[in-house]
Amino acid sequence: MVFCPNCGAENADSAKFCKQCGHALGANRPIKDNYVNTGIDPSVRPNDNSNLSSSNNSNSKSDNKNLIIICLTIVICALLIAGAMVMFSNGNANDDSDALSDSASLNSDSVDNASDMETSTQATQESYPTIQSGSFSTGSSASDKTYCTVYVGSEHAGEKVKISILYSYNGYALNQGKVVPKTVSSDGYVKVASASALDYYPDDTYITLYDNNGDILDTKEIYLNTNSGKQTF
Repeated sequence: MVFCPNCGAENADSAKFCKQCGHALGANRPIKDNYVNTGIDPSVRPNDNSNLSSSNNSNSKSDNKNLIIICLTIVICALLIAGAMVMFSNGNANDDSDALSDSASLNSDSVDNASDMETSTQATQESYPTIQSGSFSTGSSASDKTYCTVYVGSEHAGEKVKISILYSYNGYALNQGKVVPKTVSSDGYVKVASASALDYYPDDTYITLYDNNGDILDTKEIYLNTNSGKQTF
């Protein structure tokens, strides 16, 4: 019995053409069990297995390539992320360093400014005359005037100032304490005599020193002994 390879119909062993479809049949040959069971020529099966193996190998290679591509992509992404983090970290470090540098610079400037202000203040305080020391002198005669000598600093020699000296005794004023213009002597003193003799020896004196414009530079109150002679302060 021969099966038609075209339609699978059964034909006699001697038939040359299929009785069903008319397809030419091959030479007579014994029927093999696997051909009967499967309807497929066993000679074809090795080729099918080869094709299947080739297909499997091709699929396996394709999967391997895809896996390699995925791995490379992951590695590249990881490197890019790591690089970005390093750059960001360095940027923050530089910003912190700049901030610390700016802060240190500001602190240094503040210290310098404070020092300059202190120096300027000291210079300002020392740039005008002040009542540093002095003396009073009164004669024993009723007609003797009272003299006051005030030391304001030799560095102010030749400067124009004004001065007022008010004498009092037991709370009563002995003079008017008028403001008089003076020039600082070469040794740094300002000397003033009372306008007239005082009725009593003063027990209290109030000195006011002005600049040439009449602005107060310094004041000082001195308590005196009520007797003649020279008294220092």
